[in-house]
Amino acid sequence: MRSQEIFDLLTKEYTLKLAISPEDFEAVKTIRKEVFSQKYSMSPDYLEKMGYLFNEDDKQSFIYFLLHNETNTYVGTVRIFFLNQRTPITQLPMQKDGNVKDIDQLMNTLPVVELSRGAIIQNLPPHHTYSSLQLRVFIRYQLMIATRINFLLYSYKTIFSIMEPSLHRFLRSQKIYFEQIGKPVEYYGTRTPYAIDRKKLIQDTEINMEELTRHYLKELCKDPKPFWQFIDANPYLERSDIQLDRICQLFKKYGDDVDLSLLLGEEKS
Repeated sequence: MRSQEIFDLLTKEYTLKLAISPEDFEAVKTIRKEVFSQKYSMSPDYLEKMGYLFNEDDKQSFIYFLLHNETNTYVGTVRIFFLNQRTPITQLPMQKDGNVKDIDQLMNTLPVVELSRGAIIQNLPPHHTYSSLQLRVFIRYQLMIATRINFLLYSYKTIFSIMEPSLHRFLRSQKIYFEQIGKPVEYYGTRTPYAIDRKKLIQDTEINMEELTRHYLKELCKDPKPFWQFIDANPYLERSDIQLDRICQLFKKYGDDVDLSLLLGEEKS
């Protein structure tokens, strides 16, 4: 998915943001409220009561959301729930909420992460070129860029996700091949648990996603202060966990030509 028009759409017409402030978290709740109320036929009050709009897992997460700039409309969000040696919650959401069993052996090396709470609103702001269906594909793609950015910033070992069939098909269309790690379970519909090695995911998506990933990483390097404030305020994260300063130095030295192996912290082969 590499064209100048799509690149401009996802960098100028939409803005990808990490939820940092209380206002950002309210924006995430707004998206979730609209999407999950319709999807699961639940009232906003019930979703709030059950912690589906915001809960303790969210405090142990990076949460990204997407803003349509012209209309100031929040259109999509995704959560990156992490486990490290300091986190009080020691099971993935798919384990404690989704009843996925027998995956402890895959979590021996921390940190690990689970992708969850992906949501895109139904009525997207209309576009002069793209249909609503096309926009949904691009926005889903953009939320995957958010996760890829996070996987470069924080050196997780394994990435987990419990997916609906439609999401798994979409990821395969983008050459992202998660491995099934358990039987399908009933969790707000039939979902299947998957996992993938972080480095494999980043390497497999480099051709399709490198341009947008590097764009947003360079934007972060231009103004890292809010990001570092988020890290410093999170009791389960340390600056030493995060690779931002090293990545910014690589862009300064090599520009766009910095090799992926260097971004990953490896020796160039």
